[in-house]
Amino acid sequence: MPESDTIHADVARIGRIPAVPRILDAVIEITGMRFAAVARVTELTWTACAVRDDLGFGLVPGQDLVLESTICNEIRQHRQPVVFGHASADPHYSQHHTPRQYGLESYLSVPIFRVDGSFFGTLCAIDSRPSDVDAPMILKTIELFAELIGRQLEIEDDLASSRKQLLDIQQQNALRDQLIASVERDIRDLFQPIVTGLYLLRTSRNIHADDSDVVAQMEECCEQVSLLLRHNLHRAYDRLESEDTDAPLVPTAAGPGGAPAVDPRHFRSPRPQMGSENISV
Repeated sequence: MPESDTIHADVARIGRIPAVPRILDAVIEITGMRFAAVARVTELTWTACAVRDDLGFGLVPGQDLVLESTICNEIRQHRQPVVFGHASADPHYSQHHTPRQYGLESYLSVPIFRVDGSFFGTLCAIDSRPSDVDAPMILKTIELFAELIGRQLEIEDDLASSRKQLLDIQQQNALRDQLIASVERDIRDLFQPIVTGLYLLRTSRNIHADDSDVVAQMEECCEQVSLLLRHNLHRAYDRLESEDTDAPLVPTAAGPGGAPAVDPRHFRSPRPQMGSENISV
């Protein structure tokens, strides 16, 4: 999958997590800054996934920043939080290109990791005015928020996988039902002329009594064969679904002499030109 498609999918994943907007609200409340975001950060891109912008910074979900212009790119490499509350008074960040380029005075960003330890991006907050973010509990709280987002990503992936599996099962069952119905129609079409002919013979006034018994036995054989085909058809599909290739394709119950135990009424002889029931299998 192209990276652009992967990024769009990640933005959508974050958008489906109900807790993210509340987390951003809490970040702004805790830090006193006016912009908070969840960003997807890769070796090539920085993309906003969720944003609360009271600062007027202008970013919206799905929008990119130049990766090299961000401190998040550095966090991706060293995987450590970055915090400063007054850039112009900081010995290091007063000379850093990111605060200068974006006019930042306060900044807090922590890495977001997936459950497997892979780097996803950052949970960050910025402001153009100084902010008191030096208290250890502030950073610890934001790190907990970032961990929660990482775990929610895992849950979202599991839900997406479960939805796909459920859809696949539903589609397989629909196809199975269609195939069974199609084969049953073929069986009906095959047996219809046979049973019709047997019925006409059995109801004929010219048929001998002994021949009538033979016809009755033939009708019963048709019934048995029809039900046996139906039974084995279902068993065959069940075997394909369960991959139980050792299961025998025979009925589990048997009548006298080992014949399949069936209800003869299930297979009715049609009565031509009388509008009675069709053959059923």
